[in-house]
Amino acid sequence: MPKTTRTVREQAKVDLSKIPAQVERVNVSGLLRTHNDYVMKAAEGLFKARNFEDVMIESMNAKSYLHELGIFKDVQVRIDISKDANASPNGYEVTLKGHELSRLVGSVGTEVGQNEGSLRTELSIPNLFGRGESISLQGSYATTRTNELQLKFWKSFFHTRFVENRPEISFSLFRHVDRMDVSLFQNSNLGFIADFSWNSLLPLELTHSVQYEASIRELSLLAKQVPFPIREHCGPKLASLVRYSVIYDQRDNPVFPTQGIMLKSVNEYCGLGGNLAYMSTTTHGEISVPLFAGLVAQVCGRLGLVKETKNTTLLPISSLFYCGGPLTLRGFRFGGAGPVVETTSIGAQTNWSMGLHLWGPLPFNHVFKGLANNFRTHLFYNFGGFNTFTTENMRSAYGVGLAFKLAERARIELNYCIPIRKYATDKPVNGFQFGIGYEFV
Repeated sequence: MPKTTRTVREQAKVDLSKIPAQVERVNVSGLLRTHNDYVMKAAEGLFKARNFEDVMIESMNAKSYLHELGIFKDVQVRIDISKDANASPNGYEVTLKGHELSRLVGSVGTEVGQNEGSLRTELSIPNLFGRGESISLQGSYATTRTNELQLKFWKSFFHTRFVENRPEISFSLFRHVDRMDVSLFQNSNLGFIADFSWNSLLPLELTHSVQYEASIRELSLLAKQVPFPIREHCGPKLASLVRYSVIYDQRDNPVFPTQGIMLKSVNEYCGLGGNLAYMSTTTHGEISVPLFAGLVAQVCGRLGLVKETKNTTLLPISSLFYCGGPLTLRGFRFGGAGPVVETTSIGAQTNWSMGLHLWGPLPFNHVFKGLANNFRTHLFYNFGGFNTFTTENMRSAYGVGLAFKLAERARIELNYCIPIRKYATDKPVNGFQFGIGYEFV
């Protein structure tokens, strides 16, 4: 390389952290319906900058913050020398130019649920009153089990001093239909949910949610010949409950993690009114450890428990746990490894399952380059039981398969399963089994 070319390149390298700079003015343009106080927090970090590198970093942080507020579809940043008459020699002016979302926004797309896909439509009015309030009408139609219609109002408080805690409130009117072909019934919920969610940073980074739900639940039959233990749940019931969920997630990837821990717990107390009463808890855990040559060892577990309260006359069958399925106990159909009455699954009060996994990249993955990152090979051993924490009712299976990542949220698994421990009343899958979802055991 010629000496002159090298000299020019060396001179072109500038250490921005050594260039003194001070932001004297911040402009946020493009505000049509939004109140000024809702975006003021975007400027706080900019006024603390002491060099040009800080100015650039804080400008990108301000742009990201404005996107999070949910009022702009696009934000542009411009940094210029301060033109104020009393401007200092190192003074700068930052302009954040946003384009507000339309008054009415619609979308149509697909969504992945637990072993089902759905068509989802949404019509929303963003930034309703000028401080991030939004209202939406959402509808989803699933391929197998659930259909839902929801009218939701929500508001975030990211513009307050609690921005790091991400507080948000929402109120929803909903109608939810869950079809349980394995138990020959359908459950329809019509009700109201109030939700408050936030993040806590100390001593651990946790995501919390507290909900109050009041709903009318009506169970109807899908066939003429249905066992009495299911028939006795028919008819409308009034439920009034409090639900608390907490999530700790330190994985490096939610779909194919190579390291990290995830813990999730959902707890319900039903019985604040109405004629349904129970307590339930569901806990899911996952630990991933990197090995060598791209291999990852993973341990997953799930525990579910529903109990009677003093006011309980009959535990609702829709709140019981169904054992088996490609997302929990591979090698068995959904509900195919639990208690039955007259060959019909009826659910269990307790359910536990664990999975031991070995994940690996595709063979010759360097040939496929970026495409291969969406695939993983899979060796697994699953076991679980119900209504007891001993091995008395335990089922187990092992197998090998291939998994494919859907965006950054869900995955598809195609596994060849071999059940090891099964009973005469079970519905095993000895061969290929397909699973799609976002939370597997």
